[in-house]
Amino acid sequence: MPDSERWFQLYFLRDREWMDQLIKRAADANYRVLCLTVDLPLTGRRERDLRNGFSLPLRPTARALLDVARHPRWALDALRSKIGFGNFKSIPSEGFTTVAQHVASLFDPSADWNTVARIRSIWKGPLAIKGILHPSDAVTAVELGCDAVIVSNHGGRQLDGSPPALSALHAVLAAVGDRTGVILDGGIRRGSDILKAISLGASATASGRAFLWGLAAGGEDGVVRATEILREEMDNGLALIGAPDLGSLTRDHVRHRSEMEVSW
Repeated sequence: MPDSERWFQLYFLRDREWMDQLIKRAADANYRVLCLTVDLPLTGRRERDLRNGFSLPLRPTARALLDVARHPRWALDALRSKIGFGNFKSIPSEGFTTVAQHVASLFDPSADWNTVARIRSIWKGPLAIKGILHPSDAVTAVELGCDAVIVSNHGGRQLDGSPPALSALHAVLAAVGDRTGVILDGGIRRGSDILKAISLGASATASGRAFLWGLAAGGEDGVVRATEILREEMDNGLALIGAPDLGSLTRDHVRHRSEMEVSW
């Protein structure tokens, strides 16, 4: 996709040399934005994965084997395909389990703001920092020269009880003002969710699951259709609230539940 808007997502890695190589490769491949994710110093206790038997190493269960048996075409395609991970060619085996185990061991829980400052000095393009929920962290990111703050709780999968990204948006916006872009990531399932976030002051929104679902259901055509659905829902919502475009959305277009209580 040579003409696309490309962002490279980077995690904190123990191997600083390898992390630097990834940053250089992203720059050489003309990625415009580096997106540094800071809320995955280690993998959280993802209970849904545990319930579904998704563990490392992978252990086949009767349920999983039955699911494979019910999808023979998929199973045949999977057997014929050789999964490759370009960033992990140095690993002896490129099997999913081996790579997943290796990746889990690479995250650096000791990384701090000094690490962010070091990456900022290396990367010459726009830098977005993803996984911010607290306003003071947003301010620190701005002071270190980050060009955008992505308010996110990692899809709610990392820490049970962490606040929804939308509930943290207002405080982050109040802390950083117009000094940086503020992107809302998480909970975007419909076009109307995008309208709400923009109305509340977000510069943009990010979504992953809608496109992954589209990809799983229909490949490239499924991703295109997921994009179309979000766009159609946005256009429909804008028309129904009387807003000509996204730029005309303001805080007046949303109401908090407490503002809608009526005394009879």
